[in-house]
Amino acid sequence: MFGGGFFSEDYNGLSMMSHLRSAFEDPNQKFDAHYRCYPAGMMPGEKGINVNYGGKVILPPSALEKLSRLNVSYPMLFEFENAAAEKKTHGGVLEFIAEEGRVYFPYWMMSTLDLEPGDIVHVVNTDISQGSFVRLQPQSVNFLDISDHRAVLESALRNFSTLTRNDIFEILYNGEIFRIKVIDVQPDDSRGVVSVIETDLVVDFETPVGYEEHLQEKEKERVASIKGTMVNRIKYNDLVKQGQASTMKGTGSKLNGKQIEEKEPSEVDNLSNLEEQECPAPLNLPIGVYFFGYPYKPPVGSEENVPEKQPHTFHGAGNSLRSSRNAEKGQGKKSTSGLKNNPINVDI
Repeated sequence: MFGGGFFSEDYNGLSMMSHLRSAFEDPNQKFDAHYRCYPAGMMPGEKGINVNYGGKVILPPSALEKLSRLNVSYPMLFEFENAAAEKKTHGGVLEFIAEEGRVYFPYWMMSTLDLEPGDIVHVVNTDISQGSFVRLQPQSVNFLDISDHRAVLESALRNFSTLTRNDIFEILYNGEIFRIKVIDVQPDDSRGVVSVIETDLVVDFETPVGYEEHLQEKEKERVASIKGTMVNRIKYNDLVKQGQASTMKGTGSKLNGKQIEEKEPSEVDNLSNLEEQECPAPLNLPIGVYFFGYPYKPPVGSEENVPEKQPHTFHGAGNSLRSSRNAEKGQGKKSTSGLKNNPINVDI
């Protein structure tokens, strides 16, 4: 009855049978299909990089053809289900350029659904109400390093169509990946999902994961930075011990026979307990004494570097035991007998 060309491939690769099915399809029927899922990074080209940090998928062209014949609301929103793991999430569609029978997901969405490359995923179009409030929780304290959270999140949510409670999505900012968990959404329905397209959304943040541990680490670093201050950093205590070991030790004595009083070590030199203190020990120095953190050596040519003159111990003129010749001539002439003719004093 029918010729062999009735079911032949024509009209841009579509069969005549597909035209017959489309004529009898119910316009109120939902889009319902199964695809093999793959991460966006496996897409040819560089488009997969932008897909990874958003909430939209890549569907094949046949999905667009079927959606155009159905009475679906715009924007097109979908529910994705992994029946084997009984997990669901929601999202939009970015493009219809995937290979037939495939759908490309962001990596975080595959992790949420517990999917592996090549697994079967159930895709159904659905209607989702617009959101008015969401509460988010960053999964790392690095999120606090962002100066303007509002502007960064507003820019990142342009790549999302929906937000589902308990999902952990990923955004890219300044070359760093930030993971953010959806804690709560309003209005709340049984599915716990809202649309974020063309809506005024109030966003609230909870304390990032690991924030308390981060504060404790910061406090430890602060205490370690001031512990012992400069004394601990330059190991001044070891320098003092090294200097004491290298000096010559002994007892001194004075010429008058008195014993030299030994100088007791001052409190300034007693630095053995500084390393055990959590706060810097006060340096109570006497007037005119300065602490530089290292042994002080005056510069060459300064007044402090000039050695002090030693005071004279003995005072007086020197005398010689041998008299000079001129002194002998003045005292008297020698006699022929070899005796000196010195005057003799006679008392009368």
